[in-house]
Amino acid sequence: MRNGGLVTPFLGALQACVSVLLTMCYGFAARRFQLIHETTINDMLGLGVKLLLPALLIVHLGEQLHLGTAMNYIPVIAFNNTTSLPLLLLHSLGSVGSLKLILRDGETTSSAIDRAQSYFLVCGVISKTIAYIVGPKMLQDRGDSLSTSEERHRTASMAEDEQLTEETSLLPERAQQARTSARNLIRQSTHWLGSLFPRRVKQELLAPFESPFADVAIICAILGTVLGLVPSLHRAFFFDEEDGGIFNAWLTASVSNLGALFTTLQIFMVGCKLGITFERMVADGHSGRIPVKAITTIFVVRLVLWPALSISLIYGLAKRTRLLGDDPMLWFSMMLMPAGPPALVISGLAELAQASEEEKMVIAQTLTIMYSLSPFVCFSITGALKASEAVLKEKG
Repeated sequence: MRNGGLVTPFLGALQACVSVLLTMCYGFAARRFQLIHETTINDMLGLGVKLLLPALLIVHLGEQLHLGTAMNYIPVIAFNNTTSLPLLLLHSLGSVGSLKLILRDGETTSSAIDRAQSYFLVCGVISKTIAYIVGPKMLQDRGDSLSTSEERHRTASMAEDEQLTEETSLLPERAQQARTSARNLIRQSTHWLGSLFPRRVKQELLAPFESPFADVAIICAILGTVLGLVPSLHRAFFFDEEDGGIFNAWLTASVSNLGALFTTLQIFMVGCKLGITFERMVADGHSGRIPVKAITTIFVVRLVLWPALSISLIYGLAKRTRLLGDDPMLWFSMMLMPAGPPALVISGLAELAQASEEEKMVIAQTLTIMYSLSPFVCFSITGALKASEAVLKEKG
């Protein structure tokens, strides 16, 4: 097959997938050689969700979102089944040159990656929010122990946070009060909006705002949206200094540096977490049964059926309608959003549901095997690249 066919993008996608898998393996090896403790892993995972991801979300959403591109983010909301895996894949694809197939005239690879990252970030926030809302509801058949455990944990956390001493800085308290005020304002607004609907509809509308993850995600999404859509703020935070970007070189750059840590660190920590799971399996003396049917089903759905359906659907919509605009990175991102291994949030939900050790081992085995099979997503990447390229050429 000639160089301009499928071989070149496929090899590029394969290299990108292998690089992500190796990053995960480095985390696994770091844990196996006792270079990182379990408490540190949990702290870093929490740091990523509570600090690094919000920083990344604010910067990328604020920078890429403006009045001319706001409509591009509406269809992203409809495809919310992704993980942090694509964020690192984008950089790997850019380094091997695969994304050049779908760059618009005069566009740089870095700007295209930034735009695609903003799409995946919005999608990821929605996906995780829904997961933390729907997951516990699906596990309610295990009894009231779930809600009791969550309430006990929340009460203990609040008690620990409220233990102030004479040497406690005033800044964290003020920051916490500001966050509480913003959270209360959001909840009051949503409860007022929900009061206009019947009780059952209101419960479904307000469910996202009862999730602890949703508090941070919604506040950061709103902040990024405001910074992006308000022209004066967008100029001040994201333009060059000579063009009026008085905050760009120092404040925005510092937040961007913080957010840049999330992508690689998250994949590395996934490997560390899988290393802990492997150690527990060995310590128990048995690994349980390998869920062959479950793994086969997940593999077929997440790496075959969903990518085939999403690529076909987005290709048809992009080619025959104007619903998805003219951004090939949007088409490419949406084609890949349903693809990839399941997120580690499944393991967290199992902990909340107080699953048995055997069930946790089965979940851990499934996640480990699925992540080891993640390079198969290169077929989806190749299909999405060629489909987006075909639409771009036809419209161009």
